[in-house]
Amino acid sequence: MSLYTTMCENVLLPVADYATRNCTMRYYRLYRDMQWLGREELQRRQDELVRETVRTAYADVPFYRELYDRHGVNIAGVLKAEDLSLLPMVTKDMLREAYPHLCTRDTGWPWREYCTSGSSGSPFAVRVDNETMSMARALMFLRANYSGWNIGDPFLQTGMTLERGAVKKLKDILLRVEYASAFDLSDRVLDRYLDLIDSKKLDYVMGYAGSLYCVATRALEVGFNRPLTGIVSWGDNLYAHYREKVESAFKCRVTDTYGCGEGIQIAAQCGRSDGAYHIFMPHVALEVVDDEGNPVPPGHVGNIVLTRLHPGAMPLIRYRVGDLGVKSADETCPCGRGFELLAKVEGRDTDVVVTPRGNRLIVHFFTGIFEYYKTIDTFKVIQEERDRITVLIVPRPDFKPEHWTSLKSEILEKGDPELIIDMKLVEEIPLERSNKRRFVVSKVCR
Repeated sequence: MSLYTTMCENVLLPVADYATRNCTMRYYRLYRDMQWLGREELQRRQDELVRETVRTAYADVPFYRELYDRHGVNIAGVLKAEDLSLLPMVTKDMLREAYPHLCTRDTGWPWREYCTSGSSGSPFAVRVDNETMSMARALMFLRANYSGWNIGDPFLQTGMTLERGAVKKLKDILLRVEYASAFDLSDRVLDRYLDLIDSKKLDYVMGYAGSLYCVATRALEVGFNRPLTGIVSWGDNLYAHYREKVESAFKCRVTDTYGCGEGIQIAAQCGRSDGAYHIFMPHVALEVVDDEGNPVPPGHVGNIVLTRLHPGAMPLIRYRVGDLGVKSADETCPCGRGFELLAKVEGRDTDVVVTPRGNRLIVHFFTGIFEYYKTIDTFKVIQEERDRITVLIVPRPDFKPEHWTSLKSEILEKGDPELIIDMKLVEEIPLERSNKRRFVVSKVCR
């Protein structure tokens, strides 16, 4: 470790936590140590968290108390993670109807409302308090460690936050982050990012898989040949051809991670050859189930259902996140970590929309806009011509024409004013034949 890493972990970031009423570094040290525990001990601790989370939700949150009573659930019988199958699953629609008064609780911590579209393309609001977010941020550090990165190592990050407030700017300074917006991925901007990597001698790049693919494509086009040490991807699906191009361009491994915008960090790859993901057992219980909520065997595709193992301001218990996945049959990993293994994540297929001016709009460009329009239930973007996209919208009852006008203006302003945008209001947007949700589909760029 460098001297700056030691200072960050032991002085700078703990002081920042204290000043902002967070506890990220406390949980980072806890999770960093716990990953090396044996499976039996990890399971014991996870079971304790399951019991505490379910009982707290039942006592403090009307939504869960009414739901469990209606289904005749005796929560005293939920003693361990495998007993979660006794509880009914929870969906976005159920929580959306109960939000905020019936499904939130006062924890005494400051909280914020986060909007997310996730993999479903359906806007959804969650309440996350500082302690819960600290847990998620601690795991963001841990997942980046899997690439070889240490806290304090300079890196380039692609993201969707256009305005960096005082707290985010302070974080960027302390962590030595060069922040790059993924709203604009034109050649001119990508060249600037490559210059940043070169001039600042950055060894790590992190961000949305789609944006990393665009950066790598441009690097190969212009002959960029500076190897990196590690790359961390999150958000949209890391296709095999995405990984191949990124690793070819930067001569290093891509560490793919899996999380959701509801404030849950779920899993990350450690680098083993088959690409399995370590499930963050102290933070989340992950089930893979059929449509009725029954467990499916390892090696078989099923619906991913999550229980965040901390009730927080808005408990998420047996939450059907909308993705498909496959549990691994392996009990252990050669890396020595004791976490359970997820063989693969499916169901987040996306594409890149290329605009007339050459900008590239990844899936999170659209979700970063649509998620704040709560009058829209679901959306899908289809591109069949270079200068035109069609936006399918399933409206909610309070949707108004001016909402579409505002949304269209935002896409044009942030994406490309020359883009032609058509809207179609539809009653539903069916899943693909594979039962996956693809909500950005381009027939122009593959």
